[in-house]
Amino acid sequence: MIRKRMLLVIAAVVALAAAGTALATLASGLTPTTFVRATLDGNKKHERVKAHADHIKLDAKGPTDVAVQTITFAAGGSSGWHSHPGIVLVAVQSGTLTRYNAECETTQYGPREGFVEFGDHAGLVRNNTATNTVVYVTYIVPKATTSLRNDQPQPATCSAS
Repeated sequence: MIRKRMLLVIAAVVALAAAGTALATLASGLTPTTFVRATLDGNKKHERVKAHADHIKLDAKGPTDVAVQTITFAAGGSSGWHSHPGIVLVAVQSGTLTRYNAECETTQYGPREGFVEFGDHAGLVRNNTATNTVVYVTYIVPKATTSLRNDQPQPATCSAS
């Protein structure tokens, strides 16, 4: 009797662990290289980074880091469904990427094109071509941030992965 209960408990734990793992989608076919991560030197008294020039405005409240990566997407490579803390600027150096939103709407980006990602909205970026795609990525994040991306579950409204 105790053995049956123990087996049922183990089966339930395994099933819950598998379900939790299935919720997050992971990146595949990506090679990220981080060049640098540094803390922006703002106003030390208020720990605020503030700049405004040529119609561009940056106003970060609190200690802020900037990190720069290059990411190579192999043919068929996918970012997995994810979001980011802070703001992310993406510039395509070579190849073509397809970006998916939660409604499965797509936008393609080629060389010298870019896009911005921010907030908790899940997105996926995929190389649907037969050649590598290289992007340069700049992250502007709160200093306390330990991960530059947050894995997200696949939306029920989109089957892309």
